[in-house]
Amino acid sequence: MTRTKRRLLIVAALALLVVVGSYVAFQMSTRGALLRAEAFLFRRMQVTRLEGGAFRFYYVTNRGLGTRDGTLARRFNNQREEGLRFGSYDADIEPSLGLSGLFDPNKWFRNDEVDIGDERELSRAQFVGELQGSIDSAPLKSLLVVVHGYREQFPSALRKTAFVSHVLDLNTPVLLFDWPGDQPGTPMVAYRRAFEVAEASGTELAQTLALIIREIRPERLWLLANSMGGLVVADAFGLLYQEADLADLQAELENVVLMAPDVDLEEFDSQFKREISALTENLTVYVSSNDRALLASRIVNRGRRRGESTLDSRDINQEQLEEAIRVAELVDPGSELITLVDVTPVNRTLNFHNFYLESPEVFNDLYLRLVNSDQPRSRALYPIQDRKGSIYWVLTRGR
Repeated sequence: MTRTKRRLLIVAALALLVVVGSYVAFQMSTRGALLRAEAFLFRRMQVTRLEGGAFRFYYVTNRGLGTRDGTLARRFNNQREEGLRFGSYDADIEPSLGLSGLFDPNKWFRNDEVDIGDERELSRAQFVGELQGSIDSAPLKSLLVVVHGYREQFPSALRKTAFVSHVLDLNTPVLLFDWPGDQPGTPMVAYRRAFEVAEASGTELAQTLALIIREIRPERLWLLANSMGGLVVADAFGLLYQEADLADLQAELENVVLMAPDVDLEEFDSQFKREISALTENLTVYVSSNDRALLASRIVNRGRRRGESTLDSRDINQEQLEEAIRVAELVDPGSELITLVDVTPVNRTLNFHNFYLESPEVFNDLYLRLVNSDQPRSRALYPIQDRKGSIYWVLTRGR
């Protein structure tokens, strides 16, 4: 091959690479632009949206005050204090952000797709007034309260709340109740400390819910708690149940949802079930049999956790079905108060515990439960009925 031909081949190859590269880059950028435009266009959560495109969220915390002029991580410390602090914050959320952004939970501390902007402290009166105004603008006159679990720091709690609101895409104001679950020490010591703080933080969550019910008064009030946040809710309900105006026949909350709750099974059966019946219309508990994080909690506490399901979709035999039915005895035959949903078939998370942040089927089911007054009809929900007539639901991937 002559030198001239070799040069022509090299030039042709380079030209081809440029053309192919430009085409791929054009296609990728076009696809990204379309996804971004679609995410902007088909978004329900408008009541919390500000003129600049960010979204407004509210928080109540019982953390000790940190450095006001420091970073967001130093805004509050990990010490519980009696009393409540109120505030709001704005979050810029990448429109195309989806569930795939949570495969590595550690990225929450450096995730640019959920950027926390202006965070401000509010007086009690300011908090009540602003939140009431936001609720009045919501189509359902509703409020969603979110309680996160173990090891959550203040910045990550803000980001996760914004993320949950973004993926759930429900047109309602969202309030974070933030408690200091990020206790220091070895894993065993930190867990036990957080468990004690969670029990104590039930006092402040009870105060928050009482404030919402008595003064803010949304027409529809929903409470979503994850992991050890379920323990905070259980202790808060124990205190609210002692209030005569809250323990009457009229339910104050429309829906309480516990995702992989880290709550003692016996305590749940003997105490919380009675209190929940007086305070809420519907309780939904999402559980999973392959939940490694809750199995670790079981070892630490020498007892079974409420978030553990015993129905394993990989090997459903008669013994496992009988065990699942025993757990389903929490549900009274013919009663729609408590619904148990096993999400094992759709639980594809790395630690089998964060399905409430990473499983689209769970978000879809949750959305239906919040916006509908009756039990949602879904082909993805499969019922198992025991001999007493109680129903135990399994959330499948569909057909």
